[in-house]
Amino acid sequence: MSITKVIDDPSADWLREAPASESAITSLVASSSWELPADYLDFLRLSNGGEGELGIQPCWFCMWRAEEVIAFATDYQVADYAPGFFAFGTNGGSELLAFDCRSSPPWPVVALPSIGLEPDEAMPVSANFGDFAQQMGRSYKE
Repeated sequence: MSITKVIDDPSADWLREAPASESAITSLVASSSWELPADYLDFLRLSNGGEGELGIQPCWFCMWRAEEVIAFATDYQVADYAPGFFAFGTNGGSELLAFDCRSSPPWPVVALPSIGLEPDEAMPVSANFGDFAQQMGRSYKE
């Protein structure tokens, strides 16, 4: 499913934001050490962040705005304590949502404990950002 269809899906109940400016996305790409997934960048072009239920663990997502990603990751010291990860949000609590960039793309989305940032404790969330996005606004069912 395309990111546009995911964003526009009226059955997915989550807080969408106004699109990111192209200059904000260009700045994020230039400031990142990683070649960010195209579907993540496309998401930002349609909704600059967002928040809501997540149909998979950790059951909630708070995606950072393009202008905030690098600053928040720096505040959390992701590069120092979890090298190989690119944080793009939280679960609204004690975990960061991040791409595990330690292998070749497409990178899986993981939840990292925000205190301690132990890479070995990264919990798999989805195989890639597209799969993650399809679960946004969905209720978790065990």
